[in-house]
Amino acid sequence: MSLMQRLIGAALRPRVKRKAQGKTFEQLADQLVASRDFLMPRVLAAKDTPGNREVINHWLGIERWSLGNAQSWEDPPAPRSYRTSRLPEGATLAELQSGFASAREASIAAAREFARSGVNPEAVVTHNDLGPLTLLEWFQYIDDHSRREVIRLRR
Repeated sequence: MSLMQRLIGAALRPRVKRKAQGKTFEQLADQLVASRDFLMPRVLAAKDTPGNREVINHWLGIERWSLGNAQSWEDPPAPRSYRTSRLPEGATLAELQSGFASAREASIAAAREFARSGVNPEAVVTHNDLGPLTLLEWFQYIDDHSRREVIRLRR
């Protein structure tokens, strides 16, 4: 892990933990719906530029990777790069927009399913940069990531 990744992790971990504190899976699912409703108009209005395609692919890669980590809580994977969760280079803007929308719907559905099936919200899966996160913290991280980076998307 690079020094920059360590610094980012050190700064973000307390933020994610603080924001997740006291929340339930249902509350986080509702939060993901609200951020979807905030983000998707911006994603759909984005100009087709290399920068915007990169931002959306980054967001959907992080979302898919994070959800995959949370869903593997019973047998957590070894740390791996989020890059394998991105769409291939050369994906069109429409493919990326659709991919992000699908990834967000999957995150919402998973949070609701975790709530329904009584998954232990305090189960821990290690994030590559932030260290150990509870499942609630993973869903907070999913929500927080694209909200934090919305400024990178250009219309």
